[in-house]
Amino acid sequence: MSKYQTFMRIDTSLFTSLGLSKQEVAVYLAALELGEATVQELARKSGVKRTSIYNFIDRLKDRQILLETKRKRRSLFSATHPHQLFELGRMRLGELENAMPQLLAINNRSLRKPRVTFHEGIEGIKEVYNDMLNHKQPIICWSDQKHMWPTLGKEYCEYFPPERARRGIPLKMIATDTAENRGYAKKDRELARETKFISADSDLRTEINIYGNKVILASFRSSPAFAVLIEDQDIAATMQVTWKELWERL
Repeated sequence: MSKYQTFMRIDTSLFTSLGLSKQEVAVYLAALELGEATVQELARKSGVKRTSIYNFIDRLKDRQILLETKRKRRSLFSATHPHQLFELGRMRLGELENAMPQLLAINNRSLRKPRVTFHEGIEGIKEVYNDMLNHKQPIICWSDQKHMWPTLGKEYCEYFPPERARRGIPLKMIATDTAENRGYAKKDRELARETKFISADSDLRTEINIYGNKVILASFRSSPAFAVLIEDQDIAATMQVTWKELWERL
């Protein structure tokens, strides 16, 4: 086992709040044990290459994690006392606490902006559909089951509805009035689903799912298939209004 590995027996996550890398931690611990040491001695003790130490030693000095003294034209380095490390960590935490109002203000501004992500291919669509399962909000949708089944595959299409029902997520669906969709609707009760139909002449070319403050627009007819996920309260609310208006008329 190398000396570097020996030092790594100490849980380096303790130093995470100080932003130190594993190599920097190893050099600090070496300096702590040696008392005073040259870069060459630190390299030998820590197992970190001397050239690597030169890359970050100035940063450790600037942050007062390592202290430098000159003796007979030699640079010697010592580790700051562990109590001082604690103070440095507390100071950083205090700085973060002071900056919190500004950080929250920035975050709140971003939350008011629509978040739009594009997901391409079968796996991309499955990713956003799984988000519906994880979000656990009631779903309303315009369905394109005719093209969804051959695109996502029988296995996933037979997995998703029962899993949604198992998680207690109800679904209300508007679909075209075809014999195939009527057949799917026979399982509505056991799948926590309700279906209403529009004219078979109406071609729903895009599947739209609305849940919480999110809207999924999925195209199973393009090559490759894709889905767009929009996260915005106002857009979701507007889509809900138009969906409910049609739902009530059917």
